[in-house]
Amino acid sequence: MATHWGTPLTGFAGSTARQFGVGGTDLGIPYDRDHFAPGGSGFVFGDTFTGDSQGSGTWLGSPVLLFSSDLPDATTTFSAPPGGAQARQALTYTHDADNGYGFEVSRIPHDAFVDPNGRTWLTYTSVHDWSVSDDRHGALFCGLAYSDDDGATWTDYAAVWPNDGSDGYGGWSPFMMQSFAGIGNNNGDGYLYIVSKEWGRSHNRNGPILMRVPWQRIAVRAEYEYWGYDGSAWRWGNPTPTPLFGGMGPIGEVSVKNIAGTWVMSYFDVAGACIATRTAPAIDRVWTAPKRQIVASAPWWQFWVRTFPQLYGGFIHPRSSSSTDITLYVSQWNTATNSPYWVMQFDGITP
Repeated sequence: MATHWGTPLTGFAGSTARQFGVGGTDLGIPYDRDHFAPGGSGFVFGDTFTGDSQGSGTWLGSPVLLFSSDLPDATTTFSAPPGGAQARQALTYTHDADNGYGFEVSRIPHDAFVDPNGRTWLTYTSVHDWSVSDDRHGALFCGLAYSDDDGATWTDYAAVWPNDGSDGYGGWSPFMMQSFAGIGNNNGDGYLYIVSKEWGRSHNRNGPILMRVPWQRIAVRAEYEYWGYDGSAWRWGNPTPTPLFGGMGPIGEVSVKNIAGTWVMSYFDVAGACIATRTAPAIDRVWTAPKRQIVASAPWWQFWVRTFPQLYGGFIHPRSSSSTDITLYVSQWNTATNSPYWVMQFDGITP
C-alpha cells in the first residue's frame, strides 16, 4: 500500500534537510549504510543550493551528502551529514575549471554503495558542457571516488571511463552513467554488477548495458567484463557489451537494485515522460516489459491521474520493503520558475 506518493523531502520551508543547509536540490540517491549504522541510509544529491529554489541562496556544489535512520515506508527525515553539522560538497574539485582532465562544469552523482570491507564508493559524471545541442559532447568522463570514513573525506581516482572516443564509441560512450546494482547475482559469486548508459537523455539510443567486476577490483578497468550477444547466444566475456533492450529509445537516469532476490530496474523514459520499472529473476536473464509508474503528464480525459511535470531520476532504495513494495526517490524541477526544485519520495510501488 502506498504510504507516500510524491512526498517532497527537500526544497521547502519544512524540510528536515534545511537545518543542514540543504534547500533546493535533486537526485537524492539512496544507499545502504547498515555497515556503519543499523538501518541507516546515505543520500547523495546533485547541484545543491541553500535557498529552496534552483539557483537561490548559496550554491553548495555537487555531490552533497546527508544521512537518515528511517527505513522505507516512513517519511525520510535527514540527519547530520558526514564531517560536520552543515552539508558541503563531498568531492574536492573546482567548478567551471580544468582539474587536470579538461574543462568541468560540475560532477553529477549516479550511485553509491558500501562494500563488505566498509569502503563507500561513489560514481559520477563530470559534465563538460550543459548547453551543447548534441549532448554526447556534454560529458567529460565517468569518475569513481571512495571514502574510508563513512563519507567524511573522499579519494578521487583518475578518470576511469573517459568520453574522448578512446573506447571506440566516438563520444557515444555507454559507460558515462553507472548504477551499482549489487554484489552477487543471487548466487554469492563475488562480482559487483553495474548497469550503465550514455550521458544525457536525448542521445541514449539503445538502452543500458550490463557489466561486472570482482568487487575488490572495482577501480581496475581491465577487470570488467560485459554481458553481450556473440551472434548466437548471450554470454559474459563478450568483447563489447550489447544493449539490454535494443532500440528502446532514449532514457535518463537509471537505477538497479536487488530487492529480496528480485532485480528491479527504474529509469526515466523520455518518450513516455514517465518513471518506468522492470524486473528480472537474475540480472543477466530476461527482464519484464516496462511498467509506467509515475507520469509527467496525462491526457485531459485521464483527470484522475496525478501528474508530476518535469520529473526525472527515480532511484530505488536498496532497503525497500519488498520486491512488490519499492521506494523511489524522484526529482522535479520547474525550469520556468526554478521552483519546485526538489526530491520526492514514492512508496508502495509494485514494479
